[in-house]
Amino acid sequence: MIIQPITDIDQWRKQIFIASKTGDDIDDLGNSISVYDSPVEYKFNYRGVSSQAEMVEFGEDAKTMLRMVIPISYKNQFKEFDVAYVDGVTPEGEGVNGANANYRLLPPRNGGSVVIIYMKRINGK
Repeated sequence: MIIQPITDIDQWRKQIFIASKTGDDIDDLGNSISVYDSPVEYKFNYRGVSSQAEMVEFGEDAKTMLRMVIPISYKNQFKEFDVAYVDGVTPEGEGVNGANANYRLLPPRNGGSVVIIYMKRINGK
């Protein structure tokens, strides 16, 4: 039996929604809260953090992190503290933008011909 390699890169891409942080506001109790734009749907390739270098860099946090590789054409579109809806989580039914998000983006990194973004799971989600 001959196994054919998977050559269609699109089948590795998964649905993800990302909401950009636009600033901070103060709630009724005087607490600072983040304000986000409406989430936008994308199809990107992401996976759990698993390389030795990533494990050393992130330590215990590596267990709750994802690594996303996106085309360079998205450079400067995402930033630290934006939030993502991953693994079937969607913004449907949320009263405030970002309320259902389950990951927070770390600063994007230049990967040459791609952009690499690490995401950390939001506690309790």
